[in-house]
Amino acid sequence: MSGFAAAAPATAARAPSEEVPLPVPAPVSGAPRPGAPSSFLGVVIPHDSVEVSSKFEGRLERLEVDVGDRVEQGEVLARLDVRPLVQDLAAARANLQGSRAEEQAASLALAEAREKKGRYFSPRSLELGVYSQEELAKIRYEESTATARLAAARARSREQQARVVELEQSVGDAVLVAPFAGVIATRPVSPGARIAAGQPILRLLGTGGRKIRFAVPEEQARQLAPGSPLRLSIDQPGLTLAGHVETIAPEVDAAARMVFAVAAFEAQPPDTVATGMVAHVQPGPTPGSVVQRESSDPTPTQGGP
Repeated sequence: MSGFAAAAPATAARAPSEEVPLPVPAPVSGAPRPGAPSSFLGVVIPHDSVEVSSKFEGRLERLEVDVGDRVEQGEVLARLDVRPLVQDLAAARANLQGSRAEEQAASLALAEAREKKGRYFSPRSLELGVYSQEELAKIRYEESTATARLAAARARSREQQARVVELEQSVGDAVLVAPFAGVIATRPVSPGARIAAGQPILRLLGTGGRKIRFAVPEEQARQLAPGSPLRLSIDQPGLTLAGHVETIAPEVDAAARMVFAVAAFEAQPPDTVATGMVAHVQPGPTPGSVVQRESSDPTPTQGGP
């Protein structure tokens, strides 16, 4: 008991300047653990982006847009030279007509062979033995041959029809249109250039929203999950916005030993946040759901306290 009595004065005599450690709250879901980096480096990317390319080899006839132009969904971006395709299409249509004529002739020949077989193989003729076995075998052979010729003619017609449809589709694909509204970012080729199938002609960045793609060290990746809250800081405008983890790559990048993830903004960011800007992603919720500016006090955006 004397030991406990001696300890009490010592506590009361503690220097006033000494601070009593405050209790450490339990980590919030998605918040960084002890030893975790303060933020992850990322870059602002468009919600949608696509490299517009041709489905077939050809010559680029005309570009309807240039870098920086804003386009709407369905707007014509470029046109390819379709003259060789038009010539091939005309030849394919002529071949299709020829195949259909052959198919019709084969159908008439088969009808004639079957009519002849009906006469030779009538019950009365077979009962009287009007025709020899050799003649009857010849009639069967003629019908079989006519049937095979009709099947071959129909196959050629289907083949030619498929060729016509393919060329008609290619003629339509020679006009390249915007799959969504956006801005032309790059134009690596010029009119008159010979392009290969799949070669990029334009790069289109969507204007329907922005995201942040960031890299996480592999040892920190397990601390994040889709839906985890994030603080998204944009360097140039000096903004801190609320967001969350949208997707996380299922594997580690072999070269960088990092896991790539995508963060989505909780609300549409201002126009000053452009694609390509550097961002810092910090795990944890943004207090009060505020937008913070480097040169001003936090301003509530969602009715926070």
